[in-house]
Amino acid sequence: MEPEEYRQRGKEMVDYICQYLSNVRERRVTPDVQPGYMRAQLPDSAPMDPDSWDNIFGDIEKIIMPGVVHWQSPHMHAYFPALTSWPSLLGDMLADAINCLGFTWASSPACTELEMNVMDWLAKMLGLPDKFLHHHPDSVGGGVLQSTVSESTLVALLAARKNKILELKVSEPDTDESSLNSRLVAYASDQAHSSVEKAGLISLVKIKFLPVDENFSLRGETLKKAIAEDRKKGLVPVFVCATLGTTGVCAFDSLSELGPVCGAEGLWLHVDAAYAGTAFVCPEFRLFLDGIEYADSFTFNPSKWMMVHFDCTGFWVKDKYKLHQTFSVNPVYLRHANSGAAIDFMHWQIPLSRRFRSLKLWFVLRSFGVKKLQAHVRQGTETAKFFESLVKSDPLFEIPAKRHLGLVVFRLKGPNWLTEKLLKELSSSGRLFLIPATIHDKFIIRFTVTSQFTTREDILQDWSIIQHTAAQIISQNYGLHCINSGDGAGIPTTTVQPTSDAINNVPQLYLDGGKYKIPPRKTVVQPKKLSVSPSKCVISQQVKGQEDPLDDCFPEDVQNVTKHKLTSFLFSYLSVQGKKKTARSLSCTSVPVTGNLEQCNPKAAAPDKKEPRANARVLSRLPEDMMIFKKGAFKKLIKFYSVPSFPECSFQCGLQLPCCPLQALV
Repeated sequence: MEPEEYRQRGKEMVDYICQYLSNVRERRVTPDVQPGYMRAQLPDSAPMDPDSWDNIFGDIEKIIMPGVVHWQSPHMHAYFPALTSWPSLLGDMLADAINCLGFTWASSPACTELEMNVMDWLAKMLGLPDKFLHHHPDSVGGGVLQSTVSESTLVALLAARKNKILELKVSEPDTDESSLNSRLVAYASDQAHSSVEKAGLISLVKIKFLPVDENFSLRGETLKKAIAEDRKKGLVPVFVCATLGTTGVCAFDSLSELGPVCGAEGLWLHVDAAYAGTAFVCPEFRLFLDGIEYADSFTFNPSKWMMVHFDCTGFWVKDKYKLHQTFSVNPVYLRHANSGAAIDFMHWQIPLSRRFRSLKLWFVLRSFGVKKLQAHVRQGTETAKFFESLVKSDPLFEIPAKRHLGLVVFRLKGPNWLTEKLLKELSSSGRLFLIPATIHDKFIIRFTVTSQFTTREDILQDWSIIQHTAAQIISQNYGLHCINSGDGAGIPTTTVQPTSDAINNVPQLYLDGGKYKIPPRKTVVQPKKLSVSPSKCVISQQVKGQEDPLDDCFPEDVQNVTKHKLTSFLFSYLSVQGKKKTARSLSCTSVPVTGNLEQCNPKAAAPDKKEPRANARVLSRLPEDMMIFKKGAFKKLIKFYSVPSFPECSFQCGLQLPCCPLQALV
């Protein structure tokens, strides 16, 4: 390819990228492919002769895009953000053209010096202490760009290990370093990222994961107790990884408590703020940084929420010489006239060579400015609040952990398999991408606002998919089995669509033409006077071959009965209009029952000949062994409690089905 063709093809590629990112919301988020899908589409060997660019370009949509997860999609809610932006793309375009290897200052002075300056910019933007600055008279620290937070955590642990071994060698000069290393122990919360465990595997340092409090935060007393126990065992505590914004629920360890313990015990305190670090550009979120003055190192990913595309990880240390003593190798071919006087970043990292990453970061910081980056973080947080309000408006769901920043965790009330089934169905649809986590033995779904393209309309669309998928799971696949849910969670009997008040109360709604733009949706308000005890029944019996398992709850010839195919949600199927009688609410535990509860037998019971024909048809559809009562006891129970005839009642359907008189309510 010659320069003129590159100019032409480059313009075509820029147009393609613009079209892709501008219309990414129209694509399926996750690919519908299986492992090995690409093998049959590619030749066994590389071509011997050049292929035309037209063929190469055409294969992007044919071969590559069908297997791509679209991380920039507004319907991508898995993991944490991995954002890009136009200035960032332009920065890497130039960096790739220059293609310098900035391992020393002499190998590319601009690469080193721009990185030093933008790292100082970032530190000041986040409110980090002066000890992390390159250009400060009282600082011997500074910042460097690494490839990932995982690498930064490993670098910090290796530096802490080396420093502690050197300390131990003073008192035990004859002890082998490997023997000293075997006594070292490091700590993190049980909510810490898996990269902490991997760092321990590589460094051969034992990692202990400590329990957290009710807010999923690692506290000082917990750490202090663990250190004391390990010292009694002859171990040497060396390192603590505190997490600001955990992967599971975006929880924050208590730096203000951990810091003084680390200082008193001589432990290296490393802070992992991979996702949440970007939020600290906003002063209102810096309360989570309380205690940062105790940190020996700090890391976060501009490549997550700051719209600087991967790879770009900020890593700061308060003492750069502890990195030098860990990673410094100085062969003659890497020395230069300014060695020692200038920064050589090869001594701050594991690899030798390094990319010109600071260009794209510089482009983004200058193009957006601090104020627009702050607005971007606040918008993402408000959008997450909006989703949280939708979940809270539906009593079928619960939010088991407090929302922080742009991450909301939720689950269906009831046993874990309900939420697992929901996630499986959502994932298979490809319309949105979510991942799970577990807290306190509860299976939860993480919903992260990841894209700067996400609008309130996108959130409403995603929430509608979640609601209706849950409705299908319960209404099409399961019947009623009266048991205790096991985890103590009650299942509600009513659900509601988000009301206009709930939506209007959320600030900064998506506007179009001066009005709130919300997709048209049918809202069904359930009768407010119905109330039941939600903790007695969960779904267990499969009902197959029925489009709507509740269609047959009422006979066709019953007067004043209207069947509704409600699109709103699950407990909204049937209502009876006209004259209504009051009925006594009977729960599954209203009378003494001995033995284990049995699954309902779908075999129909014989109708009472004395009842009217309509009632007989309803009773003919009831299970024979309803709540393990035999037919005689069942009829006596109905007679004793004076349950009214079904056509004259109004029911609210759901987990307590209306065809069960033990759950009939008005």
